[in-house]
Amino acid sequence: MIQIEVVAALIVRRGRFFAAQRGHEKSHAGQWEFPGGKIEQGETPEEALMRELSEELDLASHPVAFVTTKETHDPDRVIRVHLYRVLLEDDAYHLKEHQAAGWFTPKEADQLTWTEADRDFLPFVKAEVEQNRSVYAALPSDFDKLPTHTSGGHIFKGIQWTWTYSDEQFAFGHKARMLVETAFDTTPIRIAETRHADDGTTRIIYELSDGARVETIHMPRDVKSPRVTLCLSSQVGCAMKCAFCATATLGLKRNLTAGEIVQEVLWALRAFGPHKTHAVNLVFMGMGEALMNYDNVVRAIAVLSQMEGLNIAPVRMTLSTSGVLDKLERLRDEKIRPNIAVSMNATTDEVRQKLMPITQRYGLEAIHDCLRRWPYRSHEKILLEYVLLRGLNDSEADAHRLAAFAKDLPHNINIIPYNPTPHLEFEAPSCEQIQKFIKIMQDEGCLVTLREARGVNVGGACGQLLAK
Repeated sequence: MIQIEVVAALIVRRGRFFAAQRGHEKSHAGQWEFPGGKIEQGETPEEALMRELSEELDLASHPVAFVTTKETHDPDRVIRVHLYRVLLEDDAYHLKEHQAAGWFTPKEADQLTWTEADRDFLPFVKAEVEQNRSVYAALPSDFDKLPTHTSGGHIFKGIQWTWTYSDEQFAFGHKARMLVETAFDTTPIRIAETRHADDGTTRIIYELSDGARVETIHMPRDVKSPRVTLCLSSQVGCAMKCAFCATATLGLKRNLTAGEIVQEVLWALRAFGPHKTHAVNLVFMGMGEALMNYDNVVRAIAVLSQMEGLNIAPVRMTLSTSGVLDKLERLRDEKIRPNIAVSMNATTDEVRQKLMPITQRYGLEAIHDCLRRWPYRSHEKILLEYVLLRGLNDSEADAHRLAAFAKDLPHNINIIPYNPTPHLEFEAPSCEQIQKFIKIMQDEGCLVTLREARGVNVGGACGQLLAK
């Protein structure tokens, strides 16, 4: 039985892939296929693909990764088709052996009439499109792998410095841009809505590619050294079920990708500034538990701290956690590590478990032991966040216990009076009670700060984020 070896090209760009339809005088007339053809004697599959795409469509291409192989059987022959991921230098094509060609979403592809062999590829193609890494999550070393003379650092800067290019036009040449767009997903998230508070805070609601929404809070501070703090989300919703938090009422929808997290920063700075990132602080205190999306958050931190890009130092990033200790222990060994904040909110496991179900797994003693062994950098402090709830965790005894917890740690206790949230029946203590609570801890030698509520009147304060 004759065996024929054929190669085919999977070319992906902006969530769509390229397909062609044979002319009437050709076999498979009118049916759609992935462009390619037979491997000639002495050719590698990659060489065959480059030749076929040039001869059929005038496309300058670069096969970069094998996807899968499928076979079709005729009575007297077996046709083995090898699918390769292919990058383009230009998307202008000429129909030499085809009557039609175009770019299709996976959903649109289901409506086309495919050749038998190529239809078998569709599940793999859909996976490739869905899993295509975001260009905003790529590092300079990823761009160095592209077949172009443009350096990875230059490409990286052109993408991350959002002020240096116009919409959908990166600050480097056309060939490099096409290689980038066919190697990575360049689909941006978009700002769906903004709300501006009287105190200068801006509540930004982003819409993601699947229609889900998350929030970023832009908080400028006009102090001696003016700066902007961005409060970033890491998940759509949250699974931690903290009783006092509006986001917990949504449940967990999904994790944000690293590219989506990075874009929260890029588009917020592009829209509202500043354009000098030495004045930017990042806090992972928005929607979601950052450590439950560990890999994507760590990747985003690596991208945002790159010298060729925004160059936001990890010491100006703070990651808040409810106390996911197994992931916290893992984070301590990362080369690029942010500052840590732990959401305490109670001084006994009994009360904390009512407010924060995670206490069933990680109690206060275990949290204290982890923080005591933390590899603190010079001048680094652990931020202990404490949401004050009237009648639940605001007693003098709570103040003394919280001071005792913090004393042997390099710490800053951050007191957060409860912010009103729809459908939750908690209240903040009076101003007098808050000051009394703080003074007890200060008298015991603790460093205590009172968090100013920002963006309350637009639903952008701590605990209020609903993306609605």
